[in-house]
Amino acid sequence: MTDTPDLIQFEPPEYLLAKLDTQIRELMHFALRPYGLKLVEWRVLQCLLHEDQVHTVADLAELAVIERTATSRLIDKMTARGLVAKEALENDRRFMRITITEAGRAAYEAADKAAQSARQRLFAGLSDDDITQMLRMLRQMQANSERPQHPAQVLPIRATAS
Repeated sequence: MTDTPDLIQFEPPEYLLAKLDTQIRELMHFALRPYGLKLVEWRVLQCLLHEDQVHTVADLAELAVIERTATSRLIDKMTARGLVAKEALENDRRFMRITITEAGRAAYEAADKAAQSARQRLFAGLSDDDITQMLRMLRQMQANSERPQHPAQVLPIRATAS
């Protein structure tokens, strides 16, 4: 007997996750739009609130789950809007330290209540135990989906009988 579930009997979970991702983005964009922020900008500002850490473009790309080249362009736009500031790192001037400005902090704080309300709507009807279990499952799926180091580590897709 195997611990692998027979996923053929279920609605494709990857489709449901992709659909949910799209719906969450729309929900958050709608909540943040009145504050002049996009979801990705709000997330970058959220990442920058911890000023005790040095944040580079690469750090923010990973933390905010954005492609690195897109993050660089985003940071440039946010810098032009006065939401973040860039300065060269003292120990390696090729890299920039990104910090939140007072305007960025004010924009984040103004939009945060709307973002939290959107999150409350998203999780309505779920108990703390439901959310804990969901987060555990998502983390497990995330770990399971990490890129294999060798092609032989990829499990073959089981053929179905015709």
